[in-house]
Amino acid sequence: MESSHAWARRGRHQVYTSEHLAVFRDEVIRPDGMDGTYDWVAVPDMVRVAALVDGDLLVAEQFHYLTGLMWQLPGGSVDPSDRDPLAAAQRELREETGYKGGLWTSYGAVNPLPGLTPARVHLWRAEHLVLGDAAPDPAEADLRLRRVSLRTAAQAVREGRLPCATSVALIRAIVLGRDGDL
Repeated sequence: MESSHAWARRGRHQVYTSEHLAVFRDEVIRPDGMDGTYDWVAVPDMVRVAALVDGDLLVAEQFHYLTGLMWQLPGGSVDPSDRDPLAAAQRELREETGYKGGLWTSYGAVNPLPGLTPARVHLWRAEHLVLGDAAPDPAEADLRLRRVSLRTAAQAVREGRLPCATSVALIRAIVLGRDGDL
């Protein structure tokens, strides 16, 4: 069923703000023409990196307060000091793994929660990396770095050990680009 018009914002109220996010309530006219409200969250864009070292994928095993222990690809927020998402991806990879340099390929950006936030996650593949001389960021003290084959990463996705949606999307894009039946 087609709507006669799209969403229209009539007003905006900031409900909450912190160092990490802001919550808004918009007064809207819905596509059905009725008045309503729409609550949403503003957070920075994020990055995820599929870092390949000698054919293995670098996977971060880390405990997250809301979801518990999980595997995911290195990544994090695009900070205001980052000049662009690539700079953020390179910084996050260096902070979490110690690896730097290499050949970087963009796999685009996805909106993982489009009903909750306009934030995007920029997906990158990095190869031919070198281990730098700087230690990983102390804020990542609970992070355990693993090197796994693409086959093992794909299996971890299927088994639910690697549930991060943007990590899954990037791993599947790389696996399907190499060998669709991994």
